[in-house]
Amino acid sequence: MFDIDIPTLVVASVFMAAVSAIFFYYSLKNKKSRKEFLDKFNGFISELKLNPNIREDWRNRYILGMDEQSKTLVYCNFGEKGSKIAVSLPEVKKAAVTEDFQENGNIAGTKKILENLALRIEFKSPAKPAIQLPIYSAEDYSDLLGETVIASKWAQLINQQLTN
Repeated sequence: MFDIDIPTLVVASVFMAAVSAIFFYYSLKNKKSRKEFLDKFNGFISELKLNPNIREDWRNRYILGMDEQSKTLVYCNFGEKGSKIAVSLPEVKKAAVTEDFQENGNIAGTKKILENLALRIEFKSPAKPAIQLPIYSAEDYSDLLGETVIASKWAQLINQQLTN
Protein backbone atom coordinates (compact mmCIF):
# COMPACT_ATOMS: atom_id res chain seq x y z
CA MET A 1 0.00 0.00 0.00
CA PHE A 2 1.84 3.03 1.31
CA ASP A 3 5.52 3.07 1.97
CA ILE A 4 6.19 5.62 4.78
CA ASP A 5 9.61 7.19 4.86
CA ILE A 6 10.45 7.65 8.58
CA PRO A 7 12.93 10.56 8.21
CA THR A 8 10.44 12.52 6.09
CA LEU A 9 7.69 11.84 8.62
CA VAL A 10 9.89 13.05 11.49
CA VAL A 11 10.94 16.25 9.66
CA ALA A 12 7.34 17.02 8.67
CA SER A 13 6.15 16.41 12.25
CA VAL A 14 8.84 18.69 13.71
CA PHE A 15 8.02 21.41 11.18
CA MET A 16 4.27 21.20 11.93
CA ALA A 17 4.94 21.29 15.68
CA ALA A 18 7.14 24.39 15.26
CA VAL A 19 4.49 26.22 13.22
CA SER A 20 1.79 25.23 15.71
CA ALA A 21 3.94 26.45 18.61
CA ILE A 22 4.28 29.88 16.98
CA PHE A 23 0.49 30.23 16.61
CA PHE A 24 -0.05 29.00 20.17
CA TYR A 25 2.51 31.50 21.53
CA TYR A 26 0.90 34.47 19.77
CA SER A 27 -2.55 33.36 20.87
CA LEU A 28 -1.43 33.31 24.51
CA LYS A 29 0.35 36.64 24.11
CA ASN A 30 -2.78 38.23 22.62
CA LYS A 31 -5.00 36.86 25.42
CA LYS A 32 -2.59 38.20 28.03
CA SER A 33 -2.44 41.69 26.50
CA ARG A 34 -6.24 41.79 26.15
CA LYS A 35 -6.64 40.81 29.82
CA GLU A 36 -4.19 43.54 30.91
CA PHE A 37 -6.05 46.05 28.73
CA LEU A 38 -9.44 45.17 30.24
CA ASP A 39 -7.99 45.10 33.78
CA LYS A 40 -6.69 48.66 33.34
CA PHE A 41 -10.11 49.80 32.13
CA ASN A 42 -11.95 48.00 34.93
CA GLY A 43 -9.58 49.56 37.47
CA PHE A 44 -10.32 53.03 36.08
CA ILE A 45 -14.11 52.63 36.13
CA SER A 46 -14.06 51.06 39.61
CA GLU A 47 -12.17 54.14 40.91
CA LEU A 48 -15.00 56.28 39.53
CA LYS A 49 -17.65 53.85 40.82
CA LEU A 50 -19.13 53.47 37.35
CA ASN A 51 -20.70 50.49 35.65
CA PRO A 52 -20.83 51.08 31.88
CA ASN A 53 -23.60 48.96 30.43
CA ILE A 54 -22.61 49.93 26.87
CA ARG A 55 -18.97 49.61 25.88
CA GLU A 56 -16.86 48.99 22.84
CA ASP A 57 -13.15 48.43 22.43
CA TRP A 58 -10.90 48.20 19.41
CA ARG A 59 -7.26 47.44 18.65
CA ASN A 60 -6.60 46.43 22.30
CA ARG A 61 -5.85 50.09 22.84
CA TYR A 62 -9.05 52.15 22.86
CA ILE A 63 -12.30 51.71 24.76
CA LEU A 64 -15.48 53.75 25.02
CA GLY A 65 -18.15 53.06 27.62
CA MET A 66 -21.37 54.64 28.77
CA ASP A 67 -23.01 54.29 32.16
CA GLU A 68 -26.63 55.12 31.42
CA GLN A 69 -27.60 55.23 35.10
CA SER A 70 -25.08 57.85 36.12
CA LYS A 71 -25.11 59.41 32.62
CA THR A 72 -21.35 59.27 32.23
CA LEU A 73 -19.21 58.64 29.16
CA VAL A 74 -15.84 56.96 29.72
CA TYR A 75 -13.01 57.00 27.17
CA CYS A 76 -9.63 55.32 27.57
CA ASN A 77 -6.63 55.25 25.27
CA PHE A 78 -3.90 52.97 26.56
CA GLY A 79 -1.38 53.86 23.85
CA GLU A 80 1.85 55.82 24.16
CA LYS A 81 0.00 59.10 24.66
CA GLY A 82 -2.66 57.44 26.78
CA SER A 83 -5.59 59.21 28.31
CA LYS A 84 -8.47 58.33 30.58
CA ILE A 85 -11.48 60.63 30.49
CA ALA A 86 -14.87 60.55 32.18
CA VAL A 87 -17.47 63.02 30.90
CA SER A 88 -20.73 63.81 32.64
CA LEU A 89 -23.37 63.77 29.90
CA PRO A 90 -25.66 66.42 31.45
CA GLU A 91 -22.84 68.92 30.79
CA VAL A 92 -22.59 67.96 27.10
CA LYS A 93 -24.24 69.99 24.37
CA LYS A 94 -23.57 67.60 21.46
CA ALA A 95 -21.22 65.00 20.03
CA ALA A 96 -19.95 64.95 16.46
CA VAL A 97 -17.46 63.06 14.36
CA THR A 98 -14.46 65.01 13.08
CA GLU A 99 -12.32 63.79 10.21
CA ASP A 100 -9.04 65.23 8.93
CA PHE A 101 -7.99 64.28 5.43
CA GLN A 102 -4.73 64.56 3.52
CA GLU A 103 -5.12 65.17 -0.19
CA ASN A 104 -2.71 63.47 -2.57
CA GLY A 105 -2.91 65.05 -6.00
CA ASN A 106 -1.74 63.64 -9.27
CA ILE A 107 -2.61 64.01 -12.93
CA ALA A 108 -5.56 61.60 -12.73
CA GLY A 109 -7.15 63.45 -9.79
CA THR A 110 -6.94 64.01 -6.09
CA LYS A 111 -7.21 61.24 -3.56
CA LYS A 112 -8.28 61.90 0.02
CA ILE A 113 -6.65 59.84 2.75
CA LEU A 114 -8.04 59.86 6.28
CA GLU A 115 -5.39 61.18 8.67
CA ASN A 116 -7.33 61.49 11.94
CA LEU A 117 -10.76 60.51 13.16
CA ALA A 118 -12.10 61.74 16.48
CA LEU A 119 -15.25 62.16 18.51
CA ARG A 120 -15.75 65.84 19.35
CA ILE A 121 -17.60 66.54 22.59
CA GLU A 122 -18.98 70.08 22.94
CA PHE A 123 -20.12 71.34 26.32
CA LYS A 124 -23.08 73.55 27.23
CA SER A 125 -20.84 75.93 29.15
CA PRO A 126 -18.98 78.25 26.76
CA ALA A 127 -16.15 78.48 29.31
CA LYS A 128 -15.44 74.75 28.98
CA PRO A 129 -13.58 73.95 25.73
CA ALA A 130 -14.64 71.08 23.49
CA ILE A 131 -12.62 67.88 23.75
CA GLN A 132 -11.47 65.51 21.05
CA LEU A 133 -11.51 61.78 21.75
CA PRO A 134 -9.17 60.16 19.19
CA ILE A 135 -10.63 57.12 17.45
CA TYR A 136 -8.07 56.61 14.65
CA SER A 137 -4.76 58.15 13.60
CA ALA A 138 -2.91 57.29 10.40
CA GLU A 139 0.28 58.00 12.33
CA ASP A 140 -0.37 54.91 14.46
CA TYR A 141 -2.09 52.58 11.99
CA SER A 142 -1.94 52.14 8.23
CA ASP A 143 -5.48 50.85 7.80
CA LEU A 144 -8.98 51.33 9.16
CA LEU A 145 -10.72 48.50 11.02
CA GLY A 146 -14.23 49.92 11.23
CA GLU A 147 -13.29 53.05 13.19
CA THR A 148 -15.56 55.26 11.04
CA VAL A 149 -18.54 53.10 12.00
CA ILE A 150 -17.51 53.15 15.68
CA ALA A 151 -17.20 56.95 15.70
CA SER A 152 -20.59 57.58 14.07
CA LYS A 153 -22.28 54.96 16.27
CA TRP A 154 -20.95 56.58 19.47
CA ALA A 155 -21.81 60.11 18.32
CA GLN A 156 -25.36 58.88 17.76
CA LEU A 157 -25.49 57.05 21.13
CA ILE A 158 -24.27 60.13 23.00
CA ASN A 159 -26.69 62.46 21.21
CA GLN A 160 -29.57 60.06 21.98
CA GLN A 161 -28.66 60.19 25.69
CA LEU A 162 -28.70 63.99 25.53
CA THR A 163 -32.28 64.05 24.22
CA ASN A 164 -33.54 61.59 26.87
